Amino acid sequence: WRNCTSLTSFPLLNTSSSTSFGQSWYNCTSLTNFPLIDTSSGTNFSNAWYNCNSLTSFPLLDTSSGTNFVSAWRYCNSLTSFPVNFFDNCVATNFYNAFTHTNLSQQSIDGILVSINSNATSNGTFNQSGGSAPSATGEAAITAMRSRGWTVTVTGGF
Repeated sequence: WRNCTSLTSFPLLNTSSSTSFGQSWYNCTSLTNFPLIDTSSGTNFSNAWYNCNSLTSFPLLDTSSGTNFVSAWRYCNSLTSFPVNFFDNCVATNFYNAFTHTNLSQQSIDGILVSINSNATSNGTFNQSGGSAPSATGEAAITAMRSRGWTVTVTGGF
């Protein structure tokens, strides 16, 4: 569906065997709703929702097999709400620019950071810009991640 700029929604699809979602909804600028599809086998989510700037929230997808989230939600500048436990049990370490140019709430950014940190992975990269800066809860997750070699950049510069 890459570059389907007039796509506003789509039906529930059987994606249970899909391993790569890279660039699947790239530049679907009118997409306002994303269904709860089965992404449990997905490893590559790079640029999957890049520039889907009409999305305001996102469902709790199973990304436990994910390894690559480079620029996944980059330029989703209307995205304010994101599931708190989205990355629980996900061993990915590549979140480079995954959440740059978003408008995430403090609760959402805290939830993302705590969820990634809960996996105790090392030497990863995480970038976020736009929206809220993390609270003390998110900052504690960042501190723990950095102690394990992560490079973390967030709104507010902590």
